Amino acid sequence: MTHFDFKEWADLYQVDPIAFEQRREAVLEGYVASVDPERRLALEQTLFKIRMVRQRSKSPLQSAMESSKLMWESFGKLREQVNKLEQELSPAPLRQNGLRLIDSSAEQSQAETPSAPESEIGETANSARVYRFTVSNKRAH
Repeated sequence: MTHFDFKEWADLYQVDPIAFEQRREAVLEGYVASVDPERRLALEQTLFKIRMVRQRSKSPLQSAMESSKLMWESFGKLREQVNKLEQELSPAPLRQNGLRLIDSSAEQSQAETPSAPESEIGETANSARVYRFTVSNKRAH
């Protein structure tokens, strides 16, 4: 199904709810069949969970709320996996204080070369910039 016409589906539901459900099921099954085999099982499991939620629910609103809960649980699991990948792929994390991100290696290199031009201060491999805050020529941090 490449084009979804909401009015057409809504009209079908109003006229014949059973035909609506049959068509909805056919579209879902057609989509599942079109998915790559390695992803199909996960999709079938998700569809099964949603069907069970719809069957157990006492009202369409309860069904929608429970389905939404399933979606957010799935989103949370996905977010955990993304966080894990980011940790594995990122360099050592930058320490953070209330004012700025600090890269220890950048601070050491700045201390060794205090005469660096202001535009070069704070350039790091992580594309973070650390600017020195000074008061009366004394470092604030």
